[in-house]
Parts: sequence; structure tokens; C-alpha cells
Amino acid sequence: MRTQLAMIGAAMAVTACASTGAETNSSAVYDPFEGFNRNVFAFNNGVDKVILKPAADGYRAITNKPIRKGVSNFLNNLGQPIVFANSVLQGKPEAALDTFVRFLVNTTVGIGGIFDPATAAGVPEHDEDFGQTLGVWGVPPGPYLMTPMGPSNLRDAIGGGIDNAFEPFNYVDQDDTLPFRITTGVVGVVSARERLDGVIAVLSEQPEPYVALRRNYTQQRAASIRDGQEETDPFANLPDFDAYDFGEEE
Repeated sequence: MRTQLAMIGAAMAVTACASTGAETNSSAVYDPFEGFNRNVFAFNNGVDKVILKPAADGYRAITNKPIRKGVSNFLNNLGQPIVFANSVLQGKPEAALDTFVRFLVNTTVGIGGIFDPATAAGVPEHDEDFGQTLGVWGVPPGPYLMTPMGPSNLRDAIGGGIDNAFEPFNYVDQDDTLPFRITTGVVGVVSARERLDGVIAVLSEQPEPYVALRRNYTQQRAASIRDGQEETDPFANLPDFDAYDFGEEE
């Protein structure tokens, strides 16, 4: 759940910067299940209007910013072991060390992650998941998928399932942790929805919200795999043929 919500948030945050809801090239994203995906997208919007939006508004009404920030920090801290594992799998020792330090400091000094002294100390935060790991390993994204948890693709859906399978709470007594898992899951969804209220409003104003979310989710995920670096130009190292004198044709 943490991974999928992070994907939704990142995709919608990018969407907030979009100037148009139409893709330059409708075939830019491989979407062979578009009919099904659009139905799921419509279902998600209905659930949002009836349940998630009112719950997020109520949550905002009965809390203040420091409380909401503490809840967000706590939930984010729970996912740091997964971020650490994926940083290692992607061959990023600095990111792995940063994540380990953040988890250690915020869990202890930050009282279970409610506070974020690691950021105040200048330790950068990273967001890695197994979908990204597969991408770093060269696995293609596969078809675009719209799930009840939000936008995805075949690679990221598999990656999210593997991340969930390796959640630390899966390896302790399920009966003891079930109430905690349910509570953090529900609170996590409501907290994420409250934080995304503005960008979701921007998304809904796009001429074609489905296309805008599809395009920007795909772009954001590709950028996260490259760590934000520009895509490599395959022609960058070719010689400058203008510098060569091929002679004039007689």
C-alpha cells in the first residue's frame, strides 16, 4: 500500500504541472487494456467522491498541520526497510546508507518516526521500490494498468506485490499485528488523500484526466528509474559530420 500510494502521489504531482491533458502521441504509452482501465479509473473516481474525499476533508477538519505531518512521518518511516532493501538491490550504497541512518535516527530520536530529525540533520530521503529495481535491471514496463490503488503497469504491479510480501510485519504474529496493519492502512489512505487534495483537483480539471494521469505516471516512473537524469541520447557520441570534408560532387 505504501508503494502504490507513493506512485499515485508522484504521478499526480507531475500531472499538476501539465499544461494539457492530451498526449503528443496517443501510442506513446502501451495501453492495450484501455477500455478496462478506463472503467477502473471511473470506479476509482466514484469511490473517491463518495468515500475518500469526505474522509480526507473530515481528517483535515479535526487535525492540524503538525498532527498530520507527524502521521505522515510515522507512516513513511514504516516503509524505510523496503526502501533500504531496494537501494541495495539497485546498487546504490549511498542511498542505502542514508535510508538506514534515517530509519535509525527517526525511529529512536524521532519517537517511532513521528518526528523527522534526520531531515533536519541533512540526511537525504530516498524512495525506491521493487518496480524501480526491476526497471534498473532492464525489465520493460509492459502494458499500462489502472488498478483500484491507482496507476501502474505490469512491472510495477509485480514489484509492488513483492514489496508487500517482504514487509517486516509479515514475519511476526499476524493475530497480534492485524489491528495495527488495518489501522495504519486506513489512516495511510486517508492521509495520502488529504495531502493530494490540490493535485487531484488539478488532475480533474485536465481536458482528458485519464490520458493525463497515464502519460505523467509513465514519465515519472521512467524518470525515477533514471534517478531524474536526462534520458541518454543514443546519437550523442556520433562524430560531427559537418567537420568532415567529403569533397564536392563533380
